[in-house]
Amino acid sequence: MKITLLGTGTSQGIPVPLCSCRVCRSGDRRDRRLRTSAVVETDGLSLLIDTSIDFREQMLRSNVQRIDAVLLTHHHFDHLFGLDDIRAFNQATGKAIDIYTSPQCEPEVLSRFGYAFKEGNLKYGLPELRMNIVKEAFEITSTLTSADGAAEGGMLRGQALQVLPVEVGHGRLNIYGFRIKNFAYLTDCKTISEASYRLLENLEVVVIDCLRYTEHPTHANLAETLAHIDRIKPKRAVLIHLSHEVMHAELEARLKTITSANVEVGYDQMQIITD
Repeated sequence: MKITLLGTGTSQGIPVPLCSCRVCRSGDRRDRRLRTSAVVETDGLSLLIDTSIDFREQMLRSNVQRIDAVLLTHHHFDHLFGLDDIRAFNQATGKAIDIYTSPQCEPEVLSRFGYAFKEGNLKYGLPELRMNIVKEAFEITSTLTSADGAAEGGMLRGQALQVLPVEVGHGRLNIYGFRIKNFAYLTDCKTISEASYRLLENLEVVVIDCLRYTEHPTHANLAETLAHIDRIKPKRAVLIHLSHEVMHAELEARLKTITSANVEVGYDQMQIITD
């Protein structure tokens, strides 16, 4: 499995317009952060997590060639508002793309992008999507031919990959993280219930929200993120959704002094390989 972090920044991205703080002026490319999103490639499938407002730039920059399905964590603009640009991937395959999300997120998506969920959109050059509301583990079925599957080391047509939604607290809003095999992606994650912790056992890698050092009402700060990691006990943790309060090199150095866990600072275009 390969996970590419397409963006690792908070809702404004970094640098922030009109800001002259140290992080926004930093020459370290790891401090330049587009809005948070990721693509997961496994078993011949390419799964996009969120369509950030920087979607178009992220697709070009990371040379993403295919999207088989989209996993939407929630409806906030920085995670959703690039959705229209998915039309290029519709046009490449001539097929609709499945969206998987929560019952809470579905009406918010339709209120903004309802036009994209109409059958026959492709002939007009519009995005064509199919909405799937999920409440428990679901399967995404491969459409690869036998030749494609052999070439990519992936599943063949009709074989299925299981994805598990994991509910987390984003302030007063409950949103989805997603577990795929032994990998979990938990953005915008202030709180995690005991039931959700149980769904996150035996992970190889967790990619997890870490907005800043100080308290925030809807995002985990560093202390809260490390507490989540201590409960989950993954073999490896990667921090995302970072604000301009956080300089990459400084947080990297700080982590070495405050935790014995294997915790890394995520950055745009970082690639994570796991089983």
